[in-house]
Amino acid sequence: MTVIDITRRLDLTELVHELRLAARTIRAQTVLERRETCEWLAGSLRDRLEPTAELDAPGLEALGIWTNSLVEADPNDTDLLQELLYGMDALVRVHLWRETGMPLEPPERRSKGDI
Repeated sequence: MTVIDITRRLDLTELVHELRLAARTIRAQTVLERRETCEWLAGSLRDRLEPTAELDAPGLEALGIWTNSLVEADPNDTDLLQELLYGMDALVRVHLWRETGMPLEPPERRSKGDI
């Protein structure tokens, strides 16, 4: 298991939060906002996750497939977008737990700021 510093841990925790927030709010966005959110999140995942995995190569590969699917998804298909985002949230959480030992915690309660 890789030990990570506090700055990296905070960055990855923020990434998980961004995925969860997007999954919860994607339906309320305009079509253009949905497309921008999907492209931004895909780029963020590619930039912020490690390019190679030491312990969870299949998990990282799965994330790549789901990330590509998110970018290619029709922004009018909110059901698919939400399914992809919640799935990616789970994949990222498990991947980070396997790679870094970050706590594998269930999703947090929805805050009033997530509306």
